[in-house]
Amino acid sequence: MPALQAHDLRKVYGHGESGVAAVRGVSVELMAGDCVAVVGPSGCGKSTLLHLCGGMDRPTAGSVVVDGVTLAGLGDDGLTQLRRERVGFVFQFFNLLPTLTLSENIALPLLLAGVSAGEGADRARSCADAVGLSHRLHHYPSQVSGGELQRSAVARAVIHRPALLIADEPTGNLDTDNGRRVLDILRTLNEDTGVAVLLATHDQAVAARADRILRMRDGLVVVPADATRAALPHA
Repeated sequence: MPALQAHDLRKVYGHGESGVAAVRGVSVELMAGDCVAVVGPSGCGKSTLLHLCGGMDRPTAGSVVVDGVTLAGLGDDGLTQLRRERVGFVFQFFNLLPTLTLSENIALPLLLAGVSAGEGADRARSCADAVGLSHRLHHYPSQVSGGELQRSAVARAVIHRPALLIADEPTGNLDTDNGRRVLDILRTLNEDTGVAVLLATHDQAVAARADRILRMRDGLVVVPADATRAALPHA
């Protein structure tokens, strides 16, 4: 069963002549263990596409199925539950809560889902170890580096064992070395756990690490997702 099936997605903001078409008929499918990079210039629709695929926004037209669940049939509470249980998110700016330790931040999705504090702490330790942060669990976000913040965000995104991981510019706020380390972790988790990864990036070096590349421009796909990297035109 595919982790993600998005068919003919369209998203228009506004109405009538003032409406802006952010995504114009994009389709993409990911199986377990796939890693697909979405590339293109700013404003081309990358983030909107990711938001639609992750259930953070609703399409104007088209369909999204995540891990066998059709998003169109879900209300707001159903979408919240789906994101909590089946989708993980990593963003450019970490989005960690400053008043919680890294352990508490990582465990937060489980606690919101009703998992006990003890089990949440145990799984947070396991996830922190997987991203090389076991020595930082009791630190607060203000006490660690940007690379460590993003690794914490990755651990938080996968602690509930999602089928789909949405990563929007996950290395965009990091230096080269930390960006490479975060990407290594994402690919290791992708390969070891089978989580499907859909990531958006401006960085061609990041895109080159993906299995497939989806190139967008003006809300459209301009190179098929199954094109080889060697066949990609220069931006």
